[in-house]
Amino acid sequence: MSQTISLASCEQAIKQVKSVTAVRIKANSEGEIEEIHVLAGPGRNPKQVVRDIESVLEAQFSLQVDHKKISVAQIGEEDEPAAALEALRPKLVGVTLRTVNAKAEAKVELLAGEKILEASAQGPASSYNKLRLFVDATLKCLDMLTLEGCMFVVEDLALTQLAKRQVALVTVSLVTGAGEEPLAGCALVKNDDREAVVKATLDAVNRKLKFIQDV
Repeated sequence: MSQTISLASCEQAIKQVKSVTAVRIKANSEGEIEEIHVLAGPGRNPKQVVRDIESVLEAQFSLQVDHKKISVAQIGEEDEPAAALEALRPKLVGVTLRTVNAKAEAKVELLAGEKILEASAQGPASSYNKLRLFVDATLKCLDMLTLEGCMFVVEDLALTQLAKRQVALVTVSLVTGAGEEPLAGCALVKNDDREAVVKATLDAVNRKLKFIQDV
């Protein structure tokens, strides 16, 4: 790639392609494009999106990129594309809660690959809200992984009984330029309802993370 052409400029051009909502380009040490990962809305054939990306790069930057280097994942599609990003599913490392003067601070630590993700959320120290803070903190951790233009938003959570076992249920929304997609996850409460809420949050989002990770 010419030194006068920045990856950011190429990414911005690709974002103008119809249905594309997020993009990440990976280049080698010489600045040559090795991978282009794209998140797109439903309704268009991924092969057409790839062709449009090839055309845009050639027309605007005189770059010819092999279509095999371009992977397209579509929000709302149930089938996982073969060329989609491999998942680095975050795992729970630990949770902590600090309460001072009716205010609570929830802290979550996750492990994604070899990277430790850590985030906190603060708010009123009611029983329900303390659990919600753990969902908020988990989603803040995941913000460190996701592509620009993609974010998770907490919708609701509950602890319920199922087959004489307590279960944590969490619903979140994945918000992109293409709109919102509701997601839900669950986890058995074994020893700690706070840990169960975090695991339920991860259960809700893990399927989508492989498509929108910025790794």
